[in-house]
Amino acid sequence: MKNFITLLTDFGLDDHYVAVLKGVIYSICPDAFVIDITHNIPKFNVKMASHILYFAYKYFPKNTIHSVTVYPEVGTETKALIIKTRNYLFIGPDNGVLSIAARDDHIEKVFEIVNKDFLLENMSSTFHGRDIFAPVPAFLACGIKPEEIGVPLDSHLILSIEKSRVKDRSIRGEIIHIDDYGNVITNIGREQLEGLDISAGDILEVYVGVVKYELRLVKTFSNIEKGEVGLIVDSENLLELCIFKGSAAKIISANLGDKIRIKKISKS
Repeated sequence: MKNFITLLTDFGLDDHYVAVLKGVIYSICPDAFVIDITHNIPKFNVKMASHILYFAYKYFPKNTIHSVTVYPEVGTETKALIIKTRNYLFIGPDNGVLSIAARDDHIEKVFEIVNKDFLLENMSSTFHGRDIFAPVPAFLACGIKPEEIGVPLDSHLILSIEKSRVKDRSIRGEIIHIDDYGNVITNIGREQLEGLDISAGDILEVYVGVVKYELRLVKTFSNIEKGEVGLIVDSENLLELCIFKGSAAKIISANLGDKIRIKKISKS
């Protein structure tokens, strides 16, 4: 049985940092199987990292260890955590980056990493990914228990995420992710759309910030006319703005955190 470890960082791939993490892991636990979720999180963007982890974590086998290093507070007194959930272990800083995914899978125990026997010697104040968030998942993958590495913690930082809401026959939310294709992903879910009898073919009034658009909700990208922005419910059942073979984010100048408001104005 493989011991899966995932890595999610904002290191990028131009430097040696990701290779160092993997080298540390394999030196400690040669039987580990390391999978990259992404290393292209915008620098220090804890909120985006938390959403990407949430989108990805649940598709891995039970007992996978998810290690996250998006850590603008590196070198400070910020705690390093192991969070045990119903099906997984999450490793990362106590800055909220683990909270959305961990809570979604039902947190059972939280530990603060304190046992230096399971960290690299001569720890740096600038590379906790190498010194903490690589060796700890490696030891866990090789059978060490969280209780041997950390002490129980009663509380940890929960990232404050604004939920979409329905008001006056409209849905208000925000942009939570812009993927590499330029698709603009919101926190508005399929159930909210269905609750207002919104379905494929409907024309929606969409405000992105203060700018108004009239966009059609479609079933597939190919249903969108060339050069036009459309709406689709994606594989995570979230509403996104998209263009067939293009970048919706560039066309509408969308940014992470922009407020979204939608309302049905006509039926197909």
